[in-house]
Amino acid sequence: MGDRIDYRNMSLISRFISEQGKILSRRVNRLTLKQQRLITIAIKQARILSSLPFRNNEKQLDRAESIPRTTSPRTKNK
Repeated sequence: MGDRIDYRNMSLISRFISEQGKILSRRVNRLTLKQQRLITIAIKQARILSSLPFRNNEKQLDRAESIPRTTSPRTKNK
Protein backbone atom coordinates (compact mmCIF):
# COMPACT_ATOMS: atom_id res chain seq x y z
CA MET A 1 0.00 0.00 0.00
CA GLY A 2 1.39 3.43 -0.95
CA ASP A 3 1.58 6.60 1.07
CA ARG A 4 -1.50 8.80 1.11
CA ILE A 5 -1.00 12.02 -0.89
CA ASP A 6 -1.89 14.73 1.58
CA TYR A 7 -0.57 18.21 2.46
CA ARG A 8 0.33 16.97 5.97
CA ASN A 9 2.57 14.16 4.69
CA MET A 10 5.77 16.24 4.50
CA SER A 11 8.08 13.24 4.02
CA LEU A 12 6.21 12.34 0.83
CA ILE A 13 5.85 15.91 -0.46
CA SER A 14 9.53 16.76 0.04
CA ARG A 15 10.54 14.04 -2.46
CA PHE A 16 8.82 15.95 -5.27
CA ILE A 17 10.39 19.38 -4.65
CA SER A 18 13.77 20.54 -5.96
CA GLU A 19 16.46 22.19 -3.82
CA GLN A 20 15.21 25.58 -5.00
CA GLY A 21 11.67 24.75 -3.86
CA LYS A 22 10.20 24.11 -7.30
CA ILE A 23 7.77 21.28 -8.05
CA LEU A 24 9.53 18.63 -10.14
CA SER A 25 7.99 17.56 -13.45
CA ARG A 26 6.14 14.31 -14.12
CA ARG A 27 9.02 13.08 -16.23
CA VAL A 28 11.46 13.46 -13.34
CA ASN A 29 9.02 12.10 -10.73
CA ARG A 30 7.80 9.22 -12.92
CA LEU A 31 4.21 9.79 -11.83
CA THR A 32 0.91 9.40 -13.63
CA LEU A 33 -1.05 12.52 -14.53
CA LYS A 34 -3.50 11.93 -11.68
CA GLN A 35 -0.71 11.42 -9.14
CA GLN A 36 1.12 14.55 -10.32
CA ARG A 37 -2.06 16.62 -9.97
CA LEU A 38 -2.60 15.34 -6.41
CA ILE A 39 1.05 16.04 -5.48
CA THR A 40 0.83 19.56 -6.94
CA ILE A 41 -2.37 20.30 -5.02
CA ALA A 42 -0.85 18.94 -1.78
CA ILE A 43 2.30 21.05 -2.23
CA LYS A 44 0.29 24.19 -2.92
CA GLN A 45 -1.93 23.57 0.13
CA ALA A 46 1.15 23.06 2.33
CA ARG A 47 2.65 26.32 1.02
CA ILE A 48 -0.55 28.27 1.69
CA LEU A 49 -0.76 26.87 5.23
CA SER A 50 2.92 27.78 5.80
CA SER A 51 3.97 24.17 6.31
CA LEU A 52 6.29 24.52 3.32
CA PRO A 53 8.15 27.59 2.04
CA PHE A 54 7.32 28.94 -1.41
CA ARG A 55 11.01 29.24 -2.24
CA ASN A 56 14.31 28.05 -0.80
CA ASN A 57 16.65 31.07 -0.80
CA GLU A 58 19.55 29.60 1.19
CA LYS A 59 21.86 28.95 -1.78
CA GLN A 60 20.93 32.21 -3.49
CA LEU A 61 21.82 34.20 -0.36
CA ASP A 62 25.21 32.49 -0.05
CA ARG A 63 25.98 33.27 -3.68
CA ALA A 64 24.77 36.89 -3.38
CA GLU A 65 27.08 37.55 -0.45
CA SER A 66 30.13 36.45 -2.44
CA ILE A 67 29.42 38.91 -5.29
CA PRO A 68 31.26 42.20 -4.70
CA ARG A 69 29.04 45.24 -4.85
CA THR A 70 30.06 48.57 -6.28
CA THR A 71 29.45 51.66 -4.20
CA SER A 72 29.37 54.19 -7.04
CA PRO A 73 26.63 54.36 -9.64
CA ARG A 74 27.53 53.35 -13.18
CA THR A 75 27.89 56.21 -15.64
CA LYS A 76 27.79 56.22 -19.41
CA ASN A 77 30.99 56.85 -21.31
CA LYS A 78 30.56 59.90 -23.55
